[in-house]
Amino acid sequence: MRYLLATTILLMNLPGTSVFADVSYADLFLAGRGYKPVGDTQTEKPPITYHSKGNSIPDNPLYREWCTNTFNNGKQIYEAYKEIAFDIAYCSEPPKTDYWQTPLETRQSKKGDCEDSVFLFFSQLSALDIDGDIVWGWVVDKSTSVAFAHVWYQLFDKHGRAFIVEGFSKEWNGIIPEEMIHGKEERMQTLVLRHNQIPGTADKMIPKFTESFEDEQCSWNISLRNNTALIKGIYQKLADMYTRYDQQMSQVSASIQRSAFSN
Repeated sequence: MRYLLATTILLMNLPGTSVFADVSYADLFLAGRGYKPVGDTQTEKPPITYHSKGNSIPDNPLYREWCTNTFNNGKQIYEAYKEIAFDIAYCSEPPKTDYWQTPLETRQSKKGDCEDSVFLFFSQLSALDIDGDIVWGWVVDKSTSVAFAHVWYQLFDKHGRAFIVEGFSKEWNGIIPEEMIHGKEERMQTLVLRHNQIPGTADKMIPKFTESFEDEQCSWNISLRNNTALIKGIYQKLADMYTRYDQQMSQVSASIQRSAFSN
């Protein structure tokens, strides 16, 4: 397997840069902005209602058609985006807390932060051949010097054009061509994992942090700058999250089987 890692930028040392952790990307950048490839006037409510809240996720046939025409597996991408854009709310964590929710926990609580929305988005697409990455890094607004640590999904269309996927906006504007954001913000990547590498990557990579980084099995594009602990921490949290997720899904499956036998 090949893994792409990039240098972490220690933004706290950059003069004039403000670091925020209690706001979402949608709060800072997407409100009334983002990218709307189609209108949203033909928004409908689907027949499926989430009874715990008594509400339903809106549907936009024009946006669904755009996703289908633009991306491979576009219908599934549309459904996954719809959930993270409209059905979960951003919720910051207490200071010095960084708990990565499983997709099941996020779906049940209907709230989370950036990595929680990304894992939920990925969970709907994990079995599909998607041209995309999960990216850990920093986002800096060039006009205000506001910066924050962030996790996002990077998606490529049928022609290889890159898009950034962002949740929480409550609008049909969160799948954004990458070239649109370059003039307004800078994204500095810490770790990039390909879509088809994500579920089993952490368990395979953690042992390598006790070995030499000259291992020929890995292609490292990295300037570590004493950031080995940071990268290892990401892998460890990813492994812990997927361990819990596997356990939860096994419990759900067992519960469904018991219900089927009882009936």
